[in-house]
Amino acid sequence: MNVTVKLTGLLLILLIGVVLGLQTAERGISKVSGTVDQEQQTFYIKKMDQGKMEIAVMGKQVQTENPEKVVNYMSNMGMTLGSTIKSGAQTFVDWVGGLFAP
Repeated sequence: MNVTVKLTGLLLILLIGVVLGLQTAERGISKVSGTVDQEQQTFYIKKMDQGKMEIAVMGKQVQTENPEKVVNYMSNMGMTLGSTIKSGAQTFVDWVGGLFAP
């Protein structure tokens, strides 16, 4: 069980790193080529008319209507991820503190 949690955490960190790396590389390529007016291919959110939003991940459109539903989903996902990281950090600090306990 402990190995599964560690592996899942490492894979999540790797996934976040890959997405951030893709965005950084894309920004660098657009600066070099001079075509900054193109939409990003990795991840972007664009406001449309009348309160609609266009959300795309890896070039595929996710949703344009009812953005509140997507925002709430992303908000809940972010809050869950934050609480998981917080509890993981607390567990790690407790474990390190336990090593130095008399």
